[in-house]
This record gives sequence, structure tokens and C-alpha cells, in this order.
Amino acid sequence: MQTLVVYYSRSGSTRTVAKALANGVGGTLRELVDANARKNLFAAAIAALFGRSARLVDPNFDVSAWDTVVVMTPIWVGKPTPAANTFLRTVNLTGKKVLIVALGESGENLATSSKLEKMARARGGQVIGVHHVHGLNSSGKAGPSATAEELQNEGQRFADVLREPHNEEG
Repeated sequence: MQTLVVYYSRSGSTRTVAKALANGVGGTLRELVDANARKNLFAAAIAALFGRSARLVDPNFDVSAWDTVVVMTPIWVGKPTPAANTFLRTVNLTGKKVLIVALGESGENLATSSKLEKMARARGGQVIGVHHVHGLNSSGKAGPSATAEELQNEGQRFADVLREPHNEEG
């Protein structure tokens, strides 16, 4: 099984999970780099809220060499990031198994994961799972925040999911 792990990470939590997953399956990492650094959290939230796309630095939407594509994105104000929107609106996932991993301050976000799943299916992907990770609390609000060790453990857990022989949707 050849696995490509595509991710966007502004603060590093998604990168931590992505690296652990890729290491766990011997996969390839591909970071989505937004040409707009998204340092202004308010502007980043507005872009996500309105479902905007991003202009990516050195975009590469060719996934033909991989059997499985993992798409990982933070969730901002309950929505996928502009970088993830761009990837999922452009990539050809026909014949690919797709695992979606969404990281958010509040953990599970069913509306967003449903949207990500629909986007992947619209591009021809066979979604084999949608998972949520409680990520870093970067908003400054009081509340729990995942540790780097917890994020690495999540990446290993997803690697285990991909190695399972019955990871097909049922």
C-alpha cells in the first residue's frame, strides 16, 4: 500500500499528526503551503467561514502514484481551511482510498467532516474513514489542548487504521 499524506498546518499540530502517520506506514508527506501565511487569525477564520480556496505555493495535485491519500486539515470556525478546500476542489481522487483527518479545538465536528467527505467523493475518492482529533487550543480561550505526545499517538493510531486489512467502508 502506497500512502500519501497531504496536510495543511498553521500552528504545527496537524504537521505532528501527519508526520507520525506517514512514519507509521512508510508514507510520503506533502504539505499544502498557503501563499497567504494566515497569521491574522480573524482573517483566516473569515476565509474558512466563507469556504474560500487558497493560492498554494508549488501546488501539486498529482496523486497517481499512491493507492491511499490521507487528507489532513485543521478546522477553523467549524470549517475546513482554504488550503484543504483548494486541494479537494482540484485533485483527481478517482480509484483512490481516502482517509480524512480533521483537527479542531473542540474535537469532533460532524458537519465539517461530512463536507470534507462529500468533497473527496465528488473528486472520485473512495472514503474509507473520517476521523477527528482534538488539536491545539490556539484561540486563547480556556480549555484543554492536546500535547505533542498525544498528537503523535493519534498519528500512530491512524497508521494502525490504514494497516488494518478491513479498512474498507462497510
